[in-house]
Amino acid sequence: MEDFSQICYRHSVTRRIPRRIRLIQGMLYFSVAVFTFLGTMWGFPMLVLTLGTLFGTWYFMGLMRVEYEYRLDDTRFTVIRHSGMRSRPKAEDFLKLELGDIEAVGYPDSEELEEIEERTAHLKPRRIMYNVSAHDVNRDCAVAYVRGIEEEKGRWLKVYFEPEPELMGYIRKRCPGKVFVYEGGE
Repeated sequence: MEDFSQICYRHSVTRRIPRRIRLIQGMLYFSVAVFTFLGTMWGFPMLVLTLGTLFGTWYFMGLMRVEYEYRLDDTRFTVIRHSGMRSRPKAEDFLKLELGDIEAVGYPDSEELEEIEERTAHLKPRRIMYNVSAHDVNRDCAVAYVRGIEEEKGRWLKVYFEPEPELMGYIRKRCPGKVFVYEGGE
């Protein structure tokens, strides 16, 4: 067996902001414009609403910008979630996995994953799903079925993530016969 103590992999994925959030952002900026217009007639009270709505929009959009950082150290795969304002970013350990606990990795609609999907879909306690991908339909997304560790011990996890070739190579070496993601897609 190979020595995995030298593996140190880092990669970041920026989550795409959904249309519904962009729509809310547009409505909030429209409210700022309305409050500014009304402020020309009613004065100071509308200035407070204008500035409050503008600050609220800025804060809301800071929270909606999310970046996932994938870290692979030895056999521990960690996803760190970065969000918040640029001046005060917030980073949290979002997900931790052991490569040895991976049952299968593949594309969401692949035939190889149908059996494990059916087997884990209705378990008690329920399977936990994490989506740490870019949420972009134009980019490939892989799904991993993993037994949980730490807080999720005893539960199955279904994890959607971005399949970078280097990361998939490490997972393929550590979990032979369990990776159904092929170079360049299917």
